[in-house]
Amino acid sequence: MHWFPPRQFRRSLPLAVLVTAGLLTGCTRTVTQIALPQVVATGLNGPQGVLVTGDGTLWVTDDGVGGTTTFTAANGQGGTLEGNYGPSARVIRVTPDGTQSVVASTLSVNVPGIGPSGGGKIAVIGSNVYIGNAVWNAGFSVPRPAQASAVLRIDGSAATEVANTFAFEAANNPDKVPENQGGIDSHTYGLAAGPDGQLYVADAGGNDVLKVNPSTGQISLVASLAGRTGTGPQSVPTGIAFDNDGTMYVSLLSGGPFPSGAAKVVKITGGTVSDFATGMTMLTDVERGPDGNLYAVSFGRFDPAAGPVPFVANVGSVIRLKANGDKETVLNGLSYPTSIAFNAAGDAYVAENGIGLPGSGRVVRYPALTEYPAQ
Repeated sequence: MHWFPPRQFRRSLPLAVLVTAGLLTGCTRTVTQIALPQVVATGLNGPQGVLVTGDGTLWVTDDGVGGTTTFTAANGQGGTLEGNYGPSARVIRVTPDGTQSVVASTLSVNVPGIGPSGGGKIAVIGSNVYIGNAVWNAGFSVPRPAQASAVLRIDGSAATEVANTFAFEAANNPDKVPENQGGIDSHTYGLAAGPDGQLYVADAGGNDVLKVNPSTGQISLVASLAGRTGTGPQSVPTGIAFDNDGTMYVSLLSGGPFPSGAAKVVKITGGTVSDFATGMTMLTDVERGPDGNLYAVSFGRFDPAAGPVPFVANVGSVIRLKANGDKETVLNGLSYPTSIAFNAAGDAYVAENGIGLPGSGRVVRYPALTEYPAQ
């Protein structure tokens, strides 16, 4: 039994109806010399991306709340549902002294029956800040608006579209899901700057990794990841990280109903995809820490018996992945975490309450997370 129409499982969270999210319940570690977590950003509407720059500036994106322009989409039962979109997603900057401000607004697409989709992950190349933004599907009743399924560059208070991943999906459909099954679908969610100066997109709707030239907007396929999690074609890639040698690692959420243990991190070397770490659940990000280890974010757990919103609260975690793919949980009890970023000291910034009432999202700083022992 599916909570959403089957095709909608392609998309990465938080593409779910808004619910009241619980607060962080705390971690169980016993290392007293490490400072307590600190909330560093608040009032967010479904935070999805975090990144900290060398000068200590924190960048955050959120999903927004949709808008006033409407469209319809199939409900999977022969009828339609109404969605909407508008410029309510935000790019937020927190300066080292703690000042939080909205830098730019971007498109938020409120997908009918699912919820808002806006800003995704963040990447920096030189002085330029880029974000992945929003979802679009060929089955929606109106043409794709600007900034949907796109890579955006933040220019002052403006967001400039650099690349249209929906156009690439419509022309190529790498996962081969037929259009009449909702197969022309692109969610530009994961984003990372590669060692070659190019941008890399984890398309959670298209089930693939794309390379984007930030100067020209040209898009090329790196690898299709369809069928990698045992949940049909819907592997739902969510995050990208690189090793020192340029090896790419990609986190996979898995498709619905998000079976426990189906999520994984895969390794891509020269276009060849292989499993790196398996047996995890609902991964929403993977990042490399300054200690050289990868850290994966587990959103939580899906339980169809839990009620009308079957995402179990306060069971999210951060998992350290060692060089051989061994796993150790270093944080648990998190409330719907979606992304993680590190500074050079090993402090981790985690976006939490990725679903929840508008304004309930936040970013929490965990000092010296790279020193946390396994729990």
